[in-house]
Amino acid sequence: MVQLWCQGRCFHSVAAVIFDKDGTLADVADYLRLVAIARAVKIAEHFPNLQEALLQAFGVIGDHLEPTGLQAVGTRQENLIAAAAFVATQGIPWIAALELVRTAFAKADLQFTAKAPWTPPLSGVTQLVQQLHRAGCALAIISGDGKWEIEAFLDTYHLKPFFQLWRGGDEPPTKPDPQVFLRVCDRLGVQPDQTVVIGDADSDGLMAQRGGAAGSIGVTWGWPTPPVLNYCDCILASPLEMRIIPEEN
Repeated sequence: MVQLWCQGRCFHSVAAVIFDKDGTLADVADYLRLVAIARAVKIAEHFPNLQEALLQAFGVIGDHLEPTGLQAVGTRQENLIAAAAFVATQGIPWIAALELVRTAFAKADLQFTAKAPWTPPLSGVTQLVQQLHRAGCALAIISGDGKWEIEAFLDTYHLKPFFQLWRGGDEPPTKPDPQVFLRVCDRLGVQPDQTVVIGDADSDGLMAQRGGAAGSIGVTWGWPTPPVLNYCDCILASPLEMRIIPEEN
């Protein structure tokens, strides 16, 4: 068990920490902006009038990606459904709209190599993970990213030995449904009230709150413009700000 100190707030008797991935562990801001643009462009090959509306929906504003927007926070499936809804406004039947967007997303994917090399760990994150591991915390990841992308990230940056398990957005339920949190706690062998969630989105804080977690730590270190977080217990701007103190048995 450890104590986690965050901006004067102490979480006592913490046995496990569950991290978000994108924007929390991985530096994804530039990559996600480029992916959103590529998707909008491919859809606009069929409906040029939708390009600007799609970019706005994805959260792309000029050379900036909104950290609380759809592309940053939503799963691939949520982005696909939202884009298909725009296509359906053009008089396209729903199933046809879904197929058109799936094809557009797949073509956009071809413009990029594997995601992991584009999205390295954020500064200080590796040190934080190592410190928590050394202190005896069980570690897991709950992400909106695909499970295979989580594994590729962990493998690429030699982080897999520190994590007991990970769940992706392709494995429903997804955040902020508390069931995904409760299932991960069960597999880790810890109680929800012994577990702290660390993430950069309201979905992380809501999941922790609804699941009865010991608390949630919101992080802003992954974005040039800090996200506004409404459901976390405290906020950190750097991984190096967290204090980890082992508790006496």
